[in-house]
Amino acid sequence: MFEVAGSLGDFYSQVGRIEGLEFLLEDDIDIEPTDDFYEFQQRRGEQVRSDNPVGGRLYMAMPDMRALREILRLWDIYRRGQAMPYGFAPWRTLFEMLNDLRAWGPQDRVLPETLAYWRERIGDQPNDPVRFEIEMWFHEQRERRARALAGVERQLAELGGQVVTSAVIEPIRYHGILIDLPPERVQELIDHPDVTLARLDDIMYLRPQSVAAIPQPVEEGEAAPAGAPATPAGDPIAALLDGVPIANHQLLTDRLILDDADDYGARTPAAKRSHGTSMASLILHGDLDKAEPALSRPLYVRPVMLFDSASNTETMSPDRLPLDVVYLAVRRLFEGEGGEPASAPGVAVINLSIGDLNRPFSGRISPWARLMDWLSFRYRVLFLISAGNIRRWLPIRDFETTADWAAATPEAREAAVISALNSEKAARTLLSPAEGLNAIAVGAWHADEFAAADDPFYLVDPFPNGGLPNVSSAVGLGFRQTVKPDLLFDGGRELVRASEDEGHVWVTGDGGGSYAGQMSAAPDGGATGRLDLQRRTVGTSNATALLTRSAVRIYDSLLDAGYDVPRSHAAVLLKALLVHGAAWGDAGTKLDDALGPGGRAWQRHRDNIARFLGYGRPEIERVLDCAAERATLFTYGDIRQDRQDEFDIPLPPSIEGTTEPRRLTMTLAWLTPVNARHQQYRSATLELLPAGDGAYSLAVERRRHQPTHIAINRGTLSHCIFEGESAVAFLDGGMLKLRVECRAQAGALDDSVPFAVAISIETGVGSGIAVYDEVRAAVQPGVRAITGSPSS
Repeated sequence: MFEVAGSLGDFYSQVGRIEGLEFLLEDDIDIEPTDDFYEFQQRRGEQVRSDNPVGGRLYMAMPDMRALREILRLWDIYRRGQAMPYGFAPWRTLFEMLNDLRAWGPQDRVLPETLAYWRERIGDQPNDPVRFEIEMWFHEQRERRARALAGVERQLAELGGQVVTSAVIEPIRYHGILIDLPPERVQELIDHPDVTLARLDDIMYLRPQSVAAIPQPVEEGEAAPAGAPATPAGDPIAALLDGVPIANHQLLTDRLILDDADDYGARTPAAKRSHGTSMASLILHGDLDKAEPALSRPLYVRPVMLFDSASNTETMSPDRLPLDVVYLAVRRLFEGEGGEPASAPGVAVINLSIGDLNRPFSGRISPWARLMDWLSFRYRVLFLISAGNIRRWLPIRDFETTADWAAATPEAREAAVISALNSEKAARTLLSPAEGLNAIAVGAWHADEFAAADDPFYLVDPFPNGGLPNVSSAVGLGFRQTVKPDLLFDGGRELVRASEDEGHVWVTGDGGGSYAGQMSAAPDGGATGRLDLQRRTVGTSNATALLTRSAVRIYDSLLDAGYDVPRSHAAVLLKALLVHGAAWGDAGTKLDDALGPGGRAWQRHRDNIARFLGYGRPEIERVLDCAAERATLFTYGDIRQDRQDEFDIPLPPSIEGTTEPRRLTMTLAWLTPVNARHQQYRSATLELLPAGDGAYSLAVERRRHQPTHIAINRGTLSHCIFEGESAVAFLDGGMLKLRVECRAQAGALDDSVPFAVAISIETGVGSGIAVYDEVRAAVQPGVRAITGSPSS
């Protein structure tokens, strides 16, 4: 392992010059400053040494003895001050920047969270084997991987353990093993984390078992009114990977394409099929309290969770690796399995309202997120992933007792909760795989359609005026500081219960029920055979399901308007349009005030707001409906490295020369290939830039309350709102001139990259300016205006 202060651009190519040295990966690190490596900072006009960590990189490679001797030979040449052999000059640069050169050891393999997991498992089940995962170094050659697996199996046999299952997913460089180990052997690892498995060279990490478990709701269901008979038509556009649903529930009958390839239905009693039933209901019908029309398309459902009686949860199979389950499920969807054809090749959106409770995001992208990104690009599909619900108690240090909490004003409680969430944000991060770059991670907005009675005495609405994320909704940012969660969407009003300990109040979210939440279909918990029950729940799963429903509505509205959206670009277009109506709104102002002034650190301050709000809550109706004062246009295509596409959009002539307030909203979305070995990871970076006047011929400037211009270029979504009201003469021939540029970021970019752009131009309601009609009359065929119907 080479620990370098700075970076060496072509280390990968240099590895290839040493036979027997296999490059594994590179990663970003922070190095504590030393006398040899430190950074400068400006202080009172002078350059002084900074105590901040130095940005560096780890270059990890697996040498055989021959390669190790060659590295030591080069190191000896460097230390003697001699010239490097021909072709090896960059090694001198590396050695000059070297902070440490050492073997990957037990201290790297055994993570703190793994030690905590082992202790908890042994404490709860002292006589049972401990199940956990091994993440192996990925080797290119199949034979080398087989030898590595055999080495683990031999070690386990000596320790009295066993391999439960293993999986290799080559495109994301993943080799995982699920194992059982006797508790006394695990205790040895806890006491001496430098023995046995921790010393095997082919092991990268020992990790807690991935757990995606959803507790059964406590509330009993109530009778649901009979719905209209199902008349679904067409192929499914959305797929749900979740628990087993009650397929013959009166709200779901004839509306599902249930593909239970693993026969999880036989292992999940009907009375316990809660989560899959609820998610399917929310996608097809929305919040039942809102009484919206059902979707006209069927929903494809692939169960990936089953019921576990020991924990009373719906969970992914404890005998399989979640990555393998999802990988095979998605491959079956688009390619088929066992000689069978693809089960639903027309799907453009996949709902994954599941997160790994043992893998909160902590800076490095997880294998599960890498899988989502690769599948998304490979199959041109959009994953909508729940950000996760953090159910642990939140310390509210502004109140000493629950009596003080109960007596406080709603405004004081709200301010205290916001302050607590900000203080505890590092412990309430996204659950894997929500950090995936190509996916949309969805947080829960504190809103529902329930006309609620007064809160019960033991529950309090922390945000009685709404307009903020739920207390339990996981926060960002994402990998390499990307804007995550991407969106917030209605997840039910989450009430909280309070307790007191350690001299202050603690609160935790309630799961919905009689006083708040979103209504959806439910199983008969009493197992009496009823198929007409419903109940209320809250959370990021609900928000994700409702956003999936919105994606299908947008897709069908485009078809109804006469647009033929190709399957190859449906996902990326929906990605752009789902985000296009998003904004921070009043929540941005509230958090800006609550989290303190940004001052010189305004970018970090804005990033901190984005970790709670993402791009905001989208107004889907802005995309679905027409407005006289607004024109929304879209385009899509493919772009290759170092190319650019230009677009000319006609501006409404009636705006020219007026002081009427106007707004320009621009959204760029793409699906990037990824390079799992490269620290940049994202292979393609795209930008949406002016191709003419820098103010877009509209005299507009970036709105303040939104993610920074730097933040929006870190992921695969760029969404920005501009506003202005100055009178100006149009430039560029009355055109809004834009260009999309594509650059490689993580090595060679050999693939074309699918992208979509959405643009809205609008003035205030009642302005009298017919923006829609004027743009529609002038628009070119290559850039199309979204309409509610061909004649609207």
